[in-house]
Amino acid sequence: MKRVAWMVLLMLAVGSAAAQVAVSPFKSPHVTFTDANGVALAGGCVFTYTGGTSTPLATYTDYTGGTANSNPVLLDATGSANIWFGPYTYKLAIWSNGGTNCASGALQWTVDQVPGNVYNNATISGGAWTGGTITGAAVSGGTITGAAIANSTVDSTPIGQTTPASGSFTSVASALDAMTFSATPIFPAGAYGYFTMTLTNNVTSSSITGGTNGQQATWNICQNGTGQLVNGITTGFTFAWPSSFTNPPVINPTLNACTVVQAYYNGGYWYAIATTPQVVYGNFDAVPYSATPIFPAASYSNFSLTLTGAVTSSTITGGAIGQIVTIDVCQNGTGGNTFLWPTNFLNAPPVSISASSCTGVAAVYNGTNWLTVSNSSATTTTPLTGNLDQIPFTSTPIYSAAGYSAFAMTLSGNVTSSSIAGGTTGQLISVALTQGSSTTTAPSGSLTSSTLTTGGNLPGTTTYYAKCAYLYGLVESLPSSEGSQLTGSGASNSITWNCPAGGVTVTGYKFYIGTGTGAENYFFTTSSSSYIQIGIPSTGTPGIPLTGSTYSVVWPSNLINPPIMTTGIGATTGVIAVYNGTNWVAVGTTGSGQTGVTCAGGNCYRQNSDGSYDEWGTTPTFGGATGGSVSMTFPHAFTNVGSIVVVFSPNSCDGGTTGAYCAGNPGGSANNVYACGISAISITAPTVFYTSNNTVTSGSSCSWRASGY
Repeated sequence: MKRVAWMVLLMLAVGSAAAQVAVSPFKSPHVTFTDANGVALAGGCVFTYTGGTSTPLATYTDYTGGTANSNPVLLDATGSANIWFGPYTYKLAIWSNGGTNCASGALQWTVDQVPGNVYNNATISGGAWTGGTITGAAVSGGTITGAAIANSTVDSTPIGQTTPASGSFTSVASALDAMTFSATPIFPAGAYGYFTMTLTNNVTSSSITGGTNGQQATWNICQNGTGQLVNGITTGFTFAWPSSFTNPPVINPTLNACTVVQAYYNGGYWYAIATTPQVVYGNFDAVPYSATPIFPAASYSNFSLTLTGAVTSSTITGGAIGQIVTIDVCQNGTGGNTFLWPTNFLNAPPVSISASSCTGVAAVYNGTNWLTVSNSSATTTTPLTGNLDQIPFTSTPIYSAAGYSAFAMTLSGNVTSSSIAGGTTGQLISVALTQGSSTTTAPSGSLTSSTLTTGGNLPGTTTYYAKCAYLYGLVESLPSSEGSQLTGSGASNSITWNCPAGGVTVTGYKFYIGTGTGAENYFFTTSSSSYIQIGIPSTGTPGIPLTGSTYSVVWPSNLINPPIMTTGIGATTGVIAVYNGTNWVAVGTTGSGQTGVTCAGGNCYRQNSDGSYDEWGTTPTFGGATGGSVSMTFPHAFTNVGSIVVVFSPNSCDGGTTGAYCAGNPGGSANNVYACGISAISITAPTVFYTSNNTVTSGSSCSWRASGY
């Protein structure tokens, strides 16, 4: 007995000391236990647990494993018992006799991790099996040499030079799951390592279940041959990858195309390690015209579009990082159609508006924007130079700076609105607008007149001058030839002016009246071709007749400092402007257009487009009755001193024989033009003066005009 106990202890000690090698305890079903003094534990107890725990684990009475021992196992008078282990690892606790189940006994010793019968329906790990026969066993991670494997399950992919005589492989890496289409498929990676599915509709969501750290799996997702219509375009179905797939590719939308993806599992997410190319090459899409076209880059890489109207917006959808697309935008046989590129299409060229011309572009996708890498724009210079757009007259012209740098238009009516389209920062454009022949014919011949000696307030023996014009709504014609009339001798004269009658489209008449030839400074508007003048001209509205075509122009709202239109048939007003990215700023203008008339105290003025002013009126300041001077103070600073001229017109002149004369009016001529001096007292509120030894009468006897300052 001591020999047996000693061998058991020796066996345990050797197992403890040699923990680095595979060990096994001495196998004897009839075991004798002793205390520390080698005395048999008669009536002692052996408690058995699952290895490493305090959970009771049964042992058995014989090799059949059909009858379990009591737990604790009660030892006989020799301290022995029959104990057979199951296919488990045990922990043993040995107690001396005392009370029921050794309740009052003493713990003698414990031993843990005692292997049970590992050779029966167990797993062998890390061992070498040579020359044996394995039947009905699971072999994991071992090396098997020269052994025949029959009716076994092998769950390790490489089998060392061994072919099973029978049985099946169940490695998930080789298991194929040919899945039926579902809009919400579930890929069971715990049972399969290869998945295939053909799309017959869109997959709105998907998921992956199972999977082992380091496991690799393959997906083969294919389009069917029918696809679906999206915005009138046939394309494949969409596929939503599982949320645990961190970097999946876009599913190829080409009909009958397949997308193959290999991925590995890290315990939380699947990472793609290989995919088939997803960038779409070689397929062409002739996009039908639309004011808002869509270019589906997920299905095509080459696009063409023929413009039959304006494109107000466009978009490009889909696309994979690194994908290159080409877009060719062409005008129809008429041309002139504008095109707006997608907002995420950067540095795209302006599209040519010439008839039948095309503008092409190639761009690469960076995941957010499409970056232009080449283009075939309509011009080779930027900013655009040398190309003129001769615009047919329209009341709402559009100056297309994307295709032209110079614009010209002859006016045959008023321009009510205009705009500038396109343009590159720093680009220069020119716009030249020419007054065309008036479509409102002036009255033919001179107006006639007759004097009434009563019924008015006109002074006697005074000559008045007049012209008349037709009104067509807000449009005014050129004036008639000038007529004149000398009043009678009385003090209550009136004059009847008769304008040649106009056609049925004439809506009214304007009569311009003054006291000197060519000096009609005030007008009266009537609905009749006859007008009875009962008061002096200054009782009317200040203004002068038109001198030519007077079509008005509304410049683009983002053109800063535009010029004032020049009047007169054939007169041209031009502007050169530079684009700052937001507005077009005029850097040069030409023309001598005029602004509206401003009047105060009987005197009036208007500003010209070059900054100079014209003024006229009846109230200059006179310096004296004889040998004095005449002067006028102006409300504006001089801008061009050398060009100032002043016209003095006597209100009562009879050829120099009698009557009043204006200042410096030698010889009594009816009109005189003088170059005048400038008072240096105040340049910002200057005074024009003329000194003469001739007769100077009161201001009420003369009228005047000044221009060019």
